[in-house]
Amino acid sequence: TLVWHDWFSTSNDGVGQQSLMLEQNALFRRNAFGSFDQLAHDVTQNPAMIVWLNLNENTRWNPNENYARELMELFTLGADRGAYTEQDVRNLARALTGFDFEWSDELGMYDFRYVPARHDDGNKTIFGKTGAWTWEQGVGMCVRHPLHPSFFVNKLWSYFIPTPPSASDRQALEGLYAS
Repeated sequence: TLVWHDWFSTSNDGVGQQSLMLEQNALFRRNAFGSFDQLAHDVTQNPAMIVWLNLNENTRWNPNENYARELMELFTLGADRGAYTEQDVRNLARALTGFDFEWSDELGMYDFRYVPARHDDGNKTIFGKTGAWTWEQGVGMCVRHPLHPSFFVNKLWSYFIPTPPSASDRQALEGLYAS
């Protein structure tokens, strides 16, 4: 749970509603040993993450790149590895449009949901592939990217062992992860 909280880093300082942070912690506990693909999809629609990286401000009229950039750079692919371009970030941001929530003085932020009318349903080119990508497809493209397994293995390894894996260990773990 602590590894996933660090991996998908959020803070109540930015979220501002402890109940959302507790819900996110429960998500990490439930999925600690499950599919990373499923975890990435669940985190994307998680209320604390929606607030933390401004997904609710990411609309078809005004795309916000915060989550798209972090999804690629910190969560799935890594920076400066040649995995994505700035155009990929911009188009992934468009694929990730559509999230919103309600606010009340009594409840704070609530009713987090995906609103199709806020989504950019036009064609987008991500990793050289063009289509009218949805947020689910965009997240999946990052997790299925050829450079994701090496990023995943190295990052996860670093949480438990202070020295990088040998080339043979890394290759074996990448193969195991990708299978």
